[in-house]
Amino acid sequence: MSATASGSVGRDARVMALIGVAHGSSHYYQLAFVTMLLIVRDRTGLSFEQVGFLGALFYAVSGFGQTAAGFAVDRFGARPILAGGLLVLGVSLGLFAFVHSFAGFAAIAVLGGLGNSVFHPADFALLNASIDQKRLGRAFSIHGLGGSLGWAAGPAMYFLDGAVGAVNTALLGAIPGIVLSVLVLGHRDSLIDHRIKARAAAAGPSPWSLFLQPPILLCLGFFVLVAANTVGIQQFAVPAFQSMFGVTQSYAALCLIVFVVGSASGMLLGGYFADRMSHHERVAAIGLIAAAAFTVPIATVSATSTLLPFLLFGAGFAGGTTNPSRDMIVRQATPPGASGKVYGFVYSGLDIGSFLAPLVFGQAMNLGYPATMFWIAIALYLVNAALVMVIRQASTSRPVAAAAE
Repeated sequence: MSATASGSVGRDARVMALIGVAHGSSHYYQLAFVTMLLIVRDRTGLSFEQVGFLGALFYAVSGFGQTAAGFAVDRFGARPILAGGLLVLGVSLGLFAFVHSFAGFAAIAVLGGLGNSVFHPADFALLNASIDQKRLGRAFSIHGLGGSLGWAAGPAMYFLDGAVGAVNTALLGAIPGIVLSVLVLGHRDSLIDHRIKARAAAAGPSPWSLFLQPPILLCLGFFVLVAANTVGIQQFAVPAFQSMFGVTQSYAALCLIVFVVGSASGMLLGGYFADRMSHHERVAAIGLIAAAAFTVPIATVSATSTLLPFLLFGAGFAGGTTNPSRDMIVRQATPPGASGKVYGFVYSGLDIGSFLAPLVFGQAMNLGYPATMFWIAIALYLVNAALVMVIRQASTSRPVAAAAE
């Protein structure tokens, strides 16, 4: 049972909302960073190659920083670390108002990547400690939904640029992170310190031996493949649909939006599944297999262009339902007192997969085989469906208790 088993529904709702919005701001700043680079590109003389490098630098720093952020969360507490990450991200975007060189943008990328690295270890440590376990699945679904909505908010930077100019856009874009930082610090009573239970728990394994435990390594691999699949589809689906189905760019973009909306919708339903079923690996495996099945007509180009958005909604919805259950699986694989370290290490797989995806999916497009990327997606869905079953078996067979605080 969580530290707040007797907590009220209202308090849990406030925590879900605050952490969900905070996670959304992380995704917003991820997209806003590259968007601001594109906005100032002509004025500052940046090339598209340099923009791509800076974007990769942001994710590389974030990926390497997540494990270190996990240690910081377990050492200093999740609430101040999350507040610091929000502040750093906000300030990093605001610096676009004053920086005009590639070196300056590289420094912003490093600063922003460090700020972005704290969210998964801090968010999940706070949710695990602050939310009644009966509502934890729904909390994870709100967390995932917040991230999806944050990505959707990123393109607003273009509209702000047209209305108030690049400098004011950067300064206005910094405000959400700064305000949320203050709000997180101010919710001391609602955001429970997960280290309270860690202090009471028996001494666990050393951090590095913990990371080498099979369930933890399998979770890391799972998230690498999840991110590679998701990012690969999002980045290359539009030109692939144009080539495979002969649709316009606008229609292809609409199909991609339908896929993202389907995923977000599935997360909400998945939260209820996660709260009502103990075998989370079954929910995740069934959802991933269903997503693969919806993708087969796309990969074989046997679907019509009219049917395409319906198949994509189904694939996105089925995949989205697995998100809260996969987060519960990581929780089950996490020993007491190690939330920050484990979540930081495991979720760094998302950055690794995001870095690798363009290499694989982009090569398929370069070779003129767009359908291949959907066959790759089907394979990744099925491999991950098998992985969650293996993770569950490995977690239940080890001697260390697998109930995170």
